[in-house]
Amino acid sequence: MYQYDIFVSYKREPTEKRLVTPWLRDVLDRIEYWLCQELGGRQIRTFFDEHSIDVGTNWPSEIRGALLGARCLLAIWSPEYFQSAWCTAEWKSFLAREKRIADRDGGDCSLVFPIKFHDGLWFPREAQETQQIDLSAYAATTRAFWQSQRADELDQIIMKRLAPALAKAVAEAPDYEDDWPIETAPPLPAPAQVGMIRL
Repeated sequence: MYQYDIFVSYKREPTEKRLVTPWLRDVLDRIEYWLCQELGGRQIRTFFDEHSIDVGTNWPSEIRGALLGARCLLAIWSPEYFQSAWCTAEWKSFLAREKRIADRDGGDCSLVFPIKFHDGLWFPREAQETQQIDLSAYAATTRAFWQSQRADELDQIIMKRLAPALAKAVAEAPDYEDDWPIETAPPLPAPAQVGMIRL
C-alpha cells in the first residue's frame, strides 16, 4: 500500500552549510498546498527525509521503504545531485518503475517530476533530454527572496504548471506493487578542473 504521494529526492546539504535547504522547505510547502487544492483538499503525504525519518531509525531501510511506498518522485536536480549514489539510485528506481509499467501496459507513464534547481550543463545526457520544470531563476539562498516579486512568479509556476501535472500523476498512479524495482547506480564523477584562459 502506498504511504506517500511524493518522494522528494535531493542532494542533502551538510548540517553546517545549509544554504538551500530552507528555500527547498518553503518550495515544498507551496507544492503541497497547491497539490492539495488540485486533489480536492485531501491531505498530501510527502516523504522528505528531514521531516520523515525519526532519530534512531535505520535510514537506508527507511529510504528504501519510502521509495517503494511513494506514488511519484519529485527530483530536485543540481550538478551535485548526479554525483550522489543515493540520489542517482532514487531516480533510476523510478525510471525502472516507469519502464516496467510501459512494457507491461504500453503507453507512457510519468512518475518522475524533475525540478532544475541549477544549470543543467553538468547533467547526464538522459537528464538533459528529460522535460524539466526550470526553477533555476528562482533558486535562492537568502530569506529576502520570499519578499520579492520573483517569489510571486515562483508561486504562479507551482500553482499553474507543477501542481496540476503532479496531481494528475498522483491521481493516476498505477496500483501499488510490493516488488517495485529498487536500483543501485554509480554516481557521476565530479567534472574535471576547468582551466582558465589567461588574457
